[in-house]
Amino acid sequence: MWDRMVVEKMEEYIGEYTVACSFQNVEDNFLWAFAGIYRPTSDSSRNSLWEEVAGLHSWWELPWYIDGDFNVVRFPSERLGDSRLRPAMSNFSDCIFDLGLVDLPLMGGAFTWSNNQPWSKLDRFLVSPEWESHYSEVCQKRLPRLSFDHFPILL
Repeated sequence: MWDRMVVEKMEEYIGEYTVACSFQNVEDNFLWAFAGIYRPTSDSSRNSLWEEVAGLHSWWELPWYIDGDFNVVRFPSERLGDSRLRPAMSNFSDCIFDLGLVDLPLMGGAFTWSNNQPWSKLDRFLVSPEWESHYSEVCQKRLPRLSFDHFPILL
């Protein structure tokens, strides 16, 4: 799944909503963590997700990035035709703020999902400032959608 000549996996964690690993770069010994998000769909599940992510953050205390289909937008502008700020949006933004994460700008389009319903930005990469500093050229880019309802995103 990763090139062992580039990174060495140190630890792993499989939670209810996340799969996470800590890594060490072979070239410069930089230690960092990654978490991939499963798609919780209810507000109560999302609150459990935010708690799980906060626990991972405190467990490793490393520069890190998180990606996945969060199945929630942060702002009404991230859902075409929606102008209401909902509690789930505020909770998502609060989690990002509380963990000190950076929501990278999305290049190549504003939305990542549509299934014959309003276009939304459900998928994203979130990074810690330390991770972003180490990879100063980092950006996320929406790629062309082939056949699924989600656009792939490249970090």
